[in-house]
Amino acid sequence: MSCQNATQAQMEGNYTGEINGAIITLSLQKQSKDMYVGTMQDEQQTYVITAQKEGNCLKGNAVENNLQINIIVSGCLQNNQIDMSFDFSNVGLAQTQNVVFTKNGSQNATVVSNPKTATTQKSSNTERDLNVVGVWKQEQLYNSGSGDGFFGGSFTQKVVFYTDGGIADGGSQATMSGSDYSGSSSSGYGNKAPGVSWSTKNKHLFITVTQNGQTQTVDVGKYYVENGKMLITSQNGAKTLLLKVQ
Repeated sequence: MSCQNATQAQMEGNYTGEINGAIITLSLQKQSKDMYVGTMQDEQQTYVITAQKEGNCLKGNAVENNLQINIIVSGCLQNNQIDMSFDFSNVGLAQTQNVVFTKNGSQNATVVSNPKTATTQKSSNTERDLNVVGVWKQEQLYNSGSGDGFFGGSFTQKVVFYTDGGIADGGSQATMSGSDYSGSSSSGYGNKAPGVSWSTKNKHLFITVTQNGQTQTVDVGKYYVENGKMLITSQNGAKTLLLKVQ
C-alpha cells in the first residue's frame, strides 16, 4: 500500500472532540481521490462537510443550511487526531476556533480540548457569544374560567440569532380553545431584519438598530444560557425565558 493510500484510509472514519465543554462529532468519507464529505454535529446543529485533501490535511466548508452558516474548516491528521480550525470570516467574524478531533477506537481516543477554543467571536470591536446563535422560542400560556366558561390559549414566538450578528423573525403560532371551540394560526420564517444586529458583552445581550443614518444600541439585559435555555433579566428585573429550538 502506498503512503498516499494509507493516509486516505486513516483520514476516513468517525471522530470525537469537545467544544465549550460539550461533545462534538465528526464523520468523514472519501468521495473521490482527493475529496472528502461528511457531517459534523454538536448538541444543536448538524453541519455538512465538503473538503479537499492535500497531503495529511483537509480544507473546505462546513454548512448548516437552516441557519445559513457557512464556516471555513481546515485541519491536519496526526496520530489519529485532526486539529480542526473553524474560520468564521465567511460570516463577518475575524477570529478562529479550534477543536482537536480524536478518531474513535484509537489508542489516544480521549477527548482533548484545545486551549485556543473560545466561546466568543469578535468582529472589529463587536463580541458575539456563540451560545446565543440559533433559533429560540418564547411561549406564553393563558387560562381563565372553568366548565362552559373555560378559555385557554398559547402564543409561541421565535427569533433567530445568526452567527454574523443578523436577527430574523422565526415565525409564530397562536392557539385558542374553549368549551366548544378551538383554533390556531401560524406564520413562517422571515428574512433578516435590515439594519438590526445583536452582540454580547459581559454577559449582556445588546440589540443595535441602524436606520436613517442613526444608530441606537439597547441593553436587552443580562443573559444566562444552559441546557438549551436562555434566561434574560432586564434592567428592571423582568425575566424572559427562551427555549432553543435548533
